Amino acid sequence: MPPIPDLNFILVGKGEKGPDCGQIIASFICDNPDCGKVHYSINHCDRKECPLCYTRWLAGETNSIVERILSEEAKKKHQGKRLVHIIVSVNEEDYPVTHKELNAVIRDVYKYVKSKGVLGGVMIIHPFRASDYAKKKAREAGNKTWEWIREQENPKIYYRYSPHFHLICFVDWLEPPEAGEKFVYKTKTDGSGHVINLLNKGEKEVKSLIAYLLSHTGALEDDDGRLHSERWFGTCSYNQLKVEKEEEEGYEGEELHCKVCGERLVSKWTWFRRWYEAVQYGDIDKPQYWNEIKWALFGEGPGPPPSEEDKKKYLI
Repeated sequence: MPPIPDLNFILVGKGEKGPDCGQIIASFICDNPDCGKVHYSINHCDRKECPLCYTRWLAGETNSIVERILSEEAKKKHQGKRLVHIIVSVNEEDYPVTHKELNAVIRDVYKYVKSKGVLGGVMIIHPFRASDYAKKKAREAGNKTWEWIREQENPKIYYRYSPHFHLICFVDWLEPPEAGEKFVYKTKTDGSGHVINLLNKGEKEVKSLIAYLLSHTGALEDDDGRLHSERWFGTCSYNQLKVEKEEEEGYEGEELHCKVCGERLVSKWTWFRRWYEAVQYGDIDKPQYWNEIKWALFGEGPGPPPSEEDKKKYLI
């Protein structure tokens, strides 16, 4: 296997955390101008390669995919079609070794599956295949292969670079693969050899499948955002399928309240825009926790910084 200088893949969740990830940071301030107690949260980089944020990324991406692929809009657009799980493999001599080559392979995969009867769906990129030894040990442990691999101290020794693509996609009649083609594909079937229609499965089962597929996709070391682990294509691409729920305004989250006085909490910069100048110009008195507010906003204050114990006590 030749070196892969540009595509230095790692398993998601097995990279480095982002700057200050996992640190306790000042996030909210009480909106009561007499109080102004600062509240804290755990900082998250939300990178898929981060060991701390990987599960947050996984949950968010899983929910997003399931909501779109099982949306009423998607079902209506593909009425009478099946939703299936297809795996497309690349011949070893065609393995991409640069990011440009990877994108070219992905474009060719789209054309290939379209010629076979795939209409559209989501593609999840897998850079690795597990070794036979890992599969054997996982079976002995009664675990899924990639769950077992993730638990190992040095997971890299249990897989190899072998890019392939998992498609959760709507299909019409599927033409079978033929010998000598650039790609090979197979469709997931049940114990009787019948193609599994995921539309006949519950949302929980589809979500479990998506989560498992995402759990062993890859990230690039020193990722600059170029690599998206999942890509929508065909009749499910963003320009062809509009899902109302995705276009609604984002949910703002549960309203948070001060642990001292019970007043609503706002982000520290909302507090800054709302109250800071009024305090500075003497329009209102300094809040009870003015020193802590100064530390939260500027990293310094007239008195000592808040203790780590106090930060944990007011962690949201």
